[in-house]
Amino acid sequence: MAASSLLPYTEEICSTLSTIGVQRVICNGTCPEDWPDVLRLARKHPIILPAVGLHPWKVSEVNNDWKRDFIDCLDNSAAAVGEIGLDQWIKGHDIKNQQDAFRFQLEEAAKRNRPVSIHCLRAVNPLMETLRESPLPERGVHLHAYNGPAKLVDEFLSLGTYFSFNAGQLKPGSKRVLENLRSVPMEKLLIETDAPDFLPIPEYRSHNLEDPSANHPANIIDAYRAIAQAIQVDPEEMAEQVAKNFQKFFGK
Repeated sequence: MAASSLLPYTEEICSTLSTIGVQRVICNGTCPEDWPDVLRLARKHPIILPAVGLHPWKVSEVNNDWKRDFIDCLDNSAAAVGEIGLDQWIKGHDIKNQQDAFRFQLEEAAKRNRPVSIHCLRAVNPLMETLRESPLPERGVHLHAYNGPAKLVDEFLSLGTYFSFNAGQLKPGSKRVLENLRSVPMEKLLIETDAPDFLPIPEYRSHNLEDPSANHPANIIDAYRAIAQAIQVDPEEMAEQVAKNFQKFFGK
């Protein structure tokens, strides 16, 4: 769940999530302007676990104070780091600047053993290079909406990686996503919505927001159903294991 674009719907979202049995939700701030909103939301709504990070799309927009502000958030009430990472899909990307910001945040997370959620789009090789060379939290890291080659899953696993997937990835012809889902051990699987992004097909969309282009976080229940169907496992057994994985990674 991202912060700023969902702010107008926060009360309804948190109420609905509680109604369907969701106990915790990760809310990611992607730039210094987001971070205070995320921390305020978490203070108001105990269901929210706040994460702060400088998203690769925002690297070129920040001033020189962002590192100080990031550390201040980590040393106060931020419970996790995210989303951070690398992106060579975005127009005009500067992979060196992205890697510098990524390494700094990884190092600070490792010092504090904080959970880290990682964005990677068309940058899996520089991502792997950075992870190999950087200190990582003892608990490992988390790759969100993984869509890299399945052949790299084992190496990511050797670094203590968890993988999350969402129903929005399960579109007709999504062979790579299915291959990745089936390559990830159940004890390393997490389920996400990436709300308000990754709007799933109507079949996996039981909740809607006023903005029809935005994904409601309560569609997490549909994501569980979709992914259990995709990998042909019992939904209740999968949900029980994912809850254990979430607690192990985000709950220490």
